[in-house]
Amino acid sequence: MSGGPIAVVLDATVLAAYVDGQVAVGELIAEVADEDRQVGVPAVCLTTAHAATSGEVGAALLTLLTTTPAVTVLPLGAEPGVDDARQAGVLARAAGGDIALGHAARAAIAHQAHLATTEPKPAAAVMPARWSILDLSQA
Repeated sequence: MSGGPIAVVLDATVLAAYVDGQVAVGELIAEVADEDRQVGVPAVCLTTAHAATSGEVGAALLTLLTTTPAVTVLPLGAEPGVDDARQAGVLARAAGGDIALGHAARAAIAHQAHLATTEPKPAAAVMPARWSILDLSQA
């Protein structure tokens, strides 16, 4: 991580929107970078986005995104002494088996960060009450 703390975690739906050309994702990253903070991309969400991307352009966009200095890829199980995989799994179960959303939710909670998504209802179902969920579906 080259900057400050993680301020926002992007879920797999936001990564798909980025690949589809949604400019709000880049704007959010720039805003966070201007505050000397970081955007977190959970590794499971990145993997999901790559699996959903059929072309080389989409893969190149995801690579570009994750090499941006303000973006940090968040591995699962990165915190010593914390059972991230189990906790992400519990959240994924609450999200109907969506492992990517489970990892994104776990990362947002662990970093006390906003969760950015284009599907706020499923995200709200797994996040603690009144958690900051940034809805990029209308952006």
